[in-house]
Formats: sequence, C-alpha cells, structure tokens
Amino acid sequence: MPEETKVTRGSQITLTRDVREKMHIKEGDRLILNIYGGVLVVSKRDAEIFDDFESFLPKGFENTLNKFRGDFRERAKRMGIMQ
Repeated sequence: MPEETKVTRGSQITLTRDVREKMHIKEGDRLILNIYGGVLVVSKRDAEIFDDFESFLPKGFENTLNKFRGDFRERAKRMGIMQ
C-alpha cells in the first residue's frame, strides 16, 4: 500500500513508523536513493545482505575465466603487446 510523506522546509522527509518497521530501518541506518525517470526508489543499505551468499557466479567459472585469460596472453604475445 502506498505511503505518503511531506517534504519539510529543510528538504527532509519522514518515514512513518509502519514503513520503518516493515523495512527494519532504525536510527543511523543508511538508505540508498535511486531515480528511474520520474520515480524515486528508496532502499535500505544492508551491509549483511551477502553474508549467506556463496557466489553469484556459476560453478567452474574460475576455470573458464583462467582459460580466457590464458588465451588472451597468448594472443597478446603473438601481437607483440606482451612479452
């Protein structure tokens, strides 16, 4: 459900208690403001968001990356860019 707030004389906005509780926002938390066209999106900056996140890369990606890097080095040597 949309929430409405008012911009104060000091250019500040107030988040209602309901919004703060739903978003688990407390005093001192950092918020991220993104503008998409005419839409302002406010999100909580959560430093712990990746704590339980193992990796977003597919398994075996490191091997693929090393293969590409190795191929580049060989090409760069042939082109005289690297020794």
